[in-house]
Amino acid sequence: MRMVGRRGDGDTRVCVAVDLEGYGRRTDAGQERAQDALVTLLDAVWSGRDVARQPNGDGEVALLGPGVGAEAVPEVLAALAAGLRAANVAAPAADRMRLRVAAHLGRARPARNGFAGSGVVRTCRVLGARVLREQLQLRPGVDLVSALSEPVFAVAAADLPVAEYRRVLVSEPVKAFRGWVWLHVGAPLPAAGIPEPAAPPAESGMRIEIADGGLVGSIVQTRELHGGLTLRRDGAR
Repeated sequence: MRMVGRRGDGDTRVCVAVDLEGYGRRTDAGQERAQDALVTLLDAVWSGRDVARQPNGDGEVALLGPGVGAEAVPEVLAALAAGLRAANVAAPAADRMRLRVAAHLGRARPARNGFAGSGVVRTCRVLGARVLREQLQLRPGVDLVSALSEPVFAVAAADLPVAEYRRVLVSEPVKAFRGWVWLHVGAPLPAAGIPEPAAPPAESGMRIEIADGGLVGSIVQTRELHGGLTLRRDGAR
């Protein structure tokens, strides 16, 4: 049975989020088949486990029970990978499932319309990170890309193929999120790992200043200034 869980069950929890790649490119009927296949897969993965689940069409967020630690994550990942392989072998090429999964250990609890807590937010930020999407796109033969937060990896590493994981920096400025994760792409990564995201370019020293002193941003090149605008360098009096 799929469920959101009991409100008030909180504290530090393992959060696992899953998303299906390419869902929006499927036909309407294809989306329905994809949901059926995904639910069947996840029902099998979570069968017999203490877990609360929040479905969202092409994915799901799950909270493991309050007494379940990060040591359960390797078994969950193994079940997910095995179930995904079995489902794809039997599926037409158009219905093949390719998944991203993220796991984190942090503050989380069931709330009125789903889950709440910084741990849930962080898990979903990692799941949606550009590096996971890119690695799945770059490896058409891979069906599962996973990212584990450092608290999860520290506990689960004893039961993981650690040589196949690389520590990478996830940076999503639009979401004001930045953090280290351990990435697995279904096969050993190059020895050099994955480069860190490039640092944002430094701001130019030139700014446009409104007559009342408000700054409206950096500029690289200007041809004309109109009205009450003046041009100055930072720090000029």
